[in-house]
Amino acid sequence: MAVQQPTYEEWLASMARSTSAAAAVFHDAEFRVLLLHATYEDSWQLPGGTVEHGQDPWQAAVREVLEETGHQLPVCPQLLGVDWYRPTGLDPYAQFLFRGPRVDRAQFSVTLSHEHDAWDLRTPEDWEPLIGPQQAARLTLACDALRTGHPLYLQDGRPVGS
Repeated sequence: MAVQQPTYEEWLASMARSTSAAAAVFHDAEFRVLLLHATYEDSWQLPGGTVEHGQDPWQAAVREVLEETGHQLPVCPQLLGVDWYRPTGLDPYAQFLFRGPRVDRAQFSVTLSHEHDAWDLRTPEDWEPLIGPQQAARLTLACDALRTGHPLYLQDGRPVGS
């Protein structure tokens, strides 16, 4: 007896759904990281956002960083890593983390979009009271990738295998 193969539409409907996001990690010589405070929720976040239809993650990072900070990223992307993130109650998404520019705090400024009302450069340890231990640990891993050049593969902000 032959087994009925699913149609393309049935197969496609059975596939897992996920989205992608992209962010850039701006930092200074002491590896203080730039985060922006969102106006739509009380959270601090890396400059970046959702990958829109027809974009690749790097294009999304370039677009979002320009919109949110007024800064243009360099032409050539440098991937720091990917975090396969599975937030409770939401579909999973892949967040691509790219190396942002190294900045001089004394000469650095941000032109905030309507989505953000504050920015700062802090170490992951100094960010922890505002973002929590899990996100601070994720920032620490991003700083390690900046220092070493070794890319990250994370699941829910943790190195795979830990």
